[in-house]
Amino acid sequence: MILTVFDISVLISKWVIYLSVAAVIGGTLMQYLIKGQPNLGISVTKYTGLGAVLGLIAVSINYFAQIGAFAENGLMGMFDAQMHAFLWPTQVGQTVLWRLIGFGLMLVASGLLLHKNRYLKTFSAVLAIISSLLIAVTFTLIGHSTELGLLAQGLILIHVLIIGSWIGAFYPLWKLCSTDDNIVIKNVMDTFGRLGIVIVILVLLSGMGMVWMLFDSPTELFSSDYGIAVTIKLCLVAIILLIAAWHKLVLVPKLTIAPPSFAKQKLQKSIGLEALIAVLILATTAVLSSVLGPMSLG
Repeated sequence: MILTVFDISVLISKWVIYLSVAAVIGGTLMQYLIKGQPNLGISVTKYTGLGAVLGLIAVSINYFAQIGAFAENGLMGMFDAQMHAFLWPTQVGQTVLWRLIGFGLMLVASGLLLHKNRYLKTFSAVLAIISSLLIAVTFTLIGHSTELGLLAQGLILIHVLIIGSWIGAFYPLWKLCSTDDNIVIKNVMDTFGRLGIVIVILVLLSGMGMVWMLFDSPTELFSSDYGIAVTIKLCLVAIILLIAAWHKLVLVPKLTIAPPSFAKQKLQKSIGLEALIAVLILATTAVLSSVLGPMSLG
């Protein structure tokens, strides 16, 4: 398969959309976990706001690249009025609209969260949750899941929310390790670890459910390009799970044992490795949904 400039633009922009979704959902979760840490809270708010801005840009580029690909008229094809009139009323256009609204609301929520007024802070937290849910729901509006019914759409929704919460929390957790209070680091990591048990269970259940629906036979995981890509993604997820278990069982308990600074540095480096693998997972997902097979993840 020869990829055009528009195909590559769709692929890269979709990858950035996934990164942005993780940032806004994971950032929203971490705002709750780091209450009482104002400096870190500001960093996480900026991180969430940046995710929203990148999301707005990536969604727009993705849409115009799809228009250009359909028009087959070079760069000017992106502004083809007939193609816009054709695509905008479809599920693709409606998904773009709701994603723009979702990321826009998250940008507003991030701005309000920096305000000192506690009522505005409360309102921003509610707005951020609504935005996260809205963005996650858009993944059920397009792609292969719409053909598989409500169960598949439900699995997709859960999968996006859980994966976003998990992957999107890596940067705030990495940033947390730069603070001087090891007790705070340990408490937050312990809380995230307890949530992680639920996250892992839901990731496995939703992931297995989607694989079961997408493949007629387990052998397809190794006999098709799409199946091989899914297998690679599953292997990367397994690596992250092993690293997370190492954090919970080994590194986090050492934070309160001398020398705690060494344990903190190892934890920060390990979280950085997790984040790198997560970026690869999202890149694999972008390839899966754009090039190799069913548009299951939008």
